Amino acid sequence: MFQLTVWSLPPLITAIVAVAAYRRSKVRAYVPGGHALRFLFAALIFWIMAQLLGTLVVKPNAKLLVEQLSLVGITLVPVAWFMFALTYSQRVLKMSRRLMNCACLLPFITVCLAFTNGSHGLIWETWTMIEYKGYIGLVTTHGPWFFLNAVYSYGLMLVATAILTFTLSQSEQHYQTVLAALFAPLLGIMVNLFYLSPLNPLPWFDFTTVGTLVGILLLDLGILRKGLLSRTPVLRERVVEYLTDPVLVISDSGNILDANQSAMHAWGKAQDHILQTNIQQLIDTLPMSRLRGNHGHTEVTISGQAYEVATTSLDTTNPKSDIALVFRNVTARLQAERELRAVKDELERMAHTDPLTNMFNRRFFMQRLNEEFERVRRHGNAVSVLIFDLDHFKQVNDTYGHAVGDAVLTAVAQVVNEVKRVTDVACRLGGEEFAMLLPETSKAGAIKLAQRLRAGIEAFPYQQHCGHPLTATASIGVATVTHGNAAPDTILKVADRALYRAKNSGRNMVCVDNDLD
Repeated sequence: MFQLTVWSLPPLITAIVAVAAYRRSKVRAYVPGGHALRFLFAALIFWIMAQLLGTLVVKPNAKLLVEQLSLVGITLVPVAWFMFALTYSQRVLKMSRRLMNCACLLPFITVCLAFTNGSHGLIWETWTMIEYKGYIGLVTTHGPWFFLNAVYSYGLMLVATAILTFTLSQSEQHYQTVLAALFAPLLGIMVNLFYLSPLNPLPWFDFTTVGTLVGILLLDLGILRKGLLSRTPVLRERVVEYLTDPVLVISDSGNILDANQSAMHAWGKAQDHILQTNIQQLIDTLPMSRLRGNHGHTEVTISGQAYEVATTSLDTTNPKSDIALVFRNVTARLQAERELRAVKDELERMAHTDPLTNMFNRRFFMQRLNEEFERVRRHGNAVSVLIFDLDHFKQVNDTYGHAVGDAVLTAVAQVVNEVKRVTDVACRLGGEEFAMLLPETSKAGAIKLAQRLRAGIEAFPYQQHCGHPLTATASIGVATVTHGNAAPDTILKVADRALYRAKNSGRNMVCVDNDLD
């Protein structure tokens, strides 16, 4: 037999609101705390539906069964709120599964005692059916375990509320969200205390339903509708903790105050060991003077890896505030830069180098010649140029082949490298023709070096180098400039003219053209 009265409206409305909140929380279950919040709403729905059923049934046994079912929901709600606070506040407080199971132990015992209450009376000592203006209700007197469970549930909810409120305040949530998380459970506790107190004028009706309705609305408006479960909780702390870059927080004296997981992995040390050290014990190349002010980025090496260190003062108004150090691993970048630089250098070398003899090519020679003439214009110092050509080189190619001819050219390049000075620039102009630029060299010095070069080419053991009994000689033309009026092309023409004079005079000799004197 059932009754339909106005007293069924509060739990009915509360159930509708709880179901709507549960549906809204379902789509956000992937966020930390989402599953626990859904569990909380499910426990509330279970308890409220039992309350609603209690306002409809009139039989004593049915009333008692509904009261037992209600107690299941009542014991689950604090546990669910506690789980939500912990799972959402992952970085503020961590709890092991064993400790969570211990938190559920007393509620589990309470549920077992509720369904075996007839044999001990620890939950309800007595129950009485009453009638109030056509409504049939149940009035109970509670046993000692009921009050023990009530105190435990209140404590669990208060602890969870404190954790959640602190977490939300740390993550800079809107004040409405913080207030909702604070007052939703407190309101339920206050209304439940009024229901259990002697001041309650209607002991047969649980006013906690009304407080729960307001609490669910607060959670819905302040948490779900504010998007709390659409964002990751404690964002700053989670970002720092899971950042792949090592992060250290140090004091003004350099003592390490905090370190994230990546920092411990980089140094291969436990957090306790890192926190007991000074930054200079970890990195002796990172003095404190470089960590304050605008000194740009600093590069250090840790376990063979290169890191770029960025520093940030945690309080810009305090010159001695703590400092956050972020270590960005730049090993791959530096390696790529080195490889790119090597490729660039190689391309530049190839652009300036003769591929056969590894001497400079004509392009680089002309560049250096122009630079040297600019220096002569400014300072008036002497510069000399040698142009030399191998005598009868065509016969070498015709007799022994181009491979042997190439070997002769590389042998001549070897002689040039042995004769020339560090400041001299030697190049292969093309074919069997070569040139040397002699900075700060007078005509006499140029002739002396040219004679050494001619003798070296003639004396080189070509048979040992090329495998054939051959000899090679060179004719060399010398030109010198001692003033800044001449042009680079002019000295080349004069040197070339001296070269042809050497060839026409019998070859294997050094000739000088005096037109530039």
